Amino acid sequence: MYELLSKMEPGQLIGLVSVVGGLVCGIVAIVMGVGLEIRRVELAAALKKDMLERGMTAEEIRIVMEAGSKNSERLCKSPVDAEV
Repeated sequence: MYELLSKMEPGQLIGLVSVVGGLVCGIVAIVMGVGLEIRRVELAAALKKDMLERGMTAEEIRIVMEAGSKNSERLCKSPVDAEV
């Protein structure tokens, strides 16, 4: 490996490092994104399990889970609020 790197010109080495670095950054971003989504699903499942253990109904759990979503504002508005 050292022999290969010592035979390369400085410009070639910089190109190699930039290409490999870009690929590594992309791979890390993909892996972290998938890991984040897995963690988000695990937390949601744990929250649902906890709410079931507390005796909440399915409708109450749905309301709590949708409270932080983008659709929550639309779901909470009544027809009277929409006219104002």
